[in-house]
Amino acid sequence: MVSKCANPDCSATFDHRRGKLFRFPKRSLQGDRPANTHSVQHFWLCGECFEAFFLEYHESHGVTMKPHVEKAPASGSPKVIAAA
Repeated sequence: MVSKCANPDCSATFDHRRGKLFRFPKRSLQGDRPANTHSVQHFWLCGECFEAFFLEYHESHGVTMKPHVEKAPASGSPKVIAAA
């Protein structure tokens, strides 16, 4: 269940009326039973964070948060939100 913004630097609590909800496949950890093929995980960016960032899924390393190019703050590399 989503309870707060996926941005680790933000403490906004979930509000379905603002921001953006993302759905990504849920992968099992190495050595675990494979996840149900319909398993998903949900992430939410609050309205303020969604203006500057988006979430992206990569099978190799999981969910990352990246800045929108046109609104990119001067931060470094993408932040891993959930490992693959």
